Amino acid sequence: MPAKNKKDGLNAGDNSIVIGGNVQGSNIVVGNNNNVTSQTINIAPLFKALYQKVEESKELKPQEKTDVKEELQEIQTVLEQPNPDETFLARRFRNLKRMAPEITEIAFETLKNPIGGVAEVIKRIVQKATEEAGAK
Repeated sequence: MPAKNKKDGLNAGDNSIVIGGNVQGSNIVVGNNNNVTSQTINIAPLFKALYQKVEESKELKPQEKTDVKEELQEIQTVLEQPNPDETFLARRFRNLKRMAPEITEIAFETLKNPIGGVAEVIKRIVQKATEEAGAK
């Protein structure tokens, strides 16, 4: 085989893209003046606000506040995972609703605002909880 020299190399032309190898999990950006960002949602501040609402609640006893915060912590932990378990979250929200319905509504409204998958999971859980409440 004849040796390839640089002038015989790959020439794709202007504004072309040449990709070699495995690019799975990579960002491929085309065009001019691109900005690349990795979107992740930091939900910790949202939960900080929820914990504050629990502390301010005059309807909850100290032990109930502790239980509600523990449920919220479990919800937060699951929501921070790449693929949150909807069944687990639905159970946690049902428990939370039994203990503190007003905090549950605040949690639903607070968590529906972020963009991305977390918001979609929360919307489905809110819809299911609403349907279950209407069935009773």
